[in-house]
Amino acid sequence: MARRKKATTGLISEMKVQIELAKDPNILVFTPLGGLGPVDIVTLNMSTGEYTGYDVKSKNYRKSDYTAKDGYKRKRVGSLISRGRTKEQIKLKVKIIYAK
Repeated sequence: MARRKKATTGLISEMKVQIELAKDPNILVFTPLGGLGPVDIVTLNMSTGEYTGYDVKSKNYRKSDYTAKDGYKRKRVGSLISRGRTKEQIKLKVKIIYAK
């Protein structure tokens, strides 16, 4: 059940970002068929001809503090969990967008 909820949350986040990007009349928004690959959304700016790839991540916040192996406590409750790009995404210059 948790897996299905994560998939639904991810799809909703992607759709919200697509709607925001599509508000610009100079931008065309494309999505991959089947939803597989290193990119969730590709945009084409009609005025500049520039392509941009985006990977959409849902915002998640930490629920508890973190204690390192050396005993130092880090108070991070409520801080945003950052998601990094893969090597392939770095090579393709994919930008990450955090959606609520």
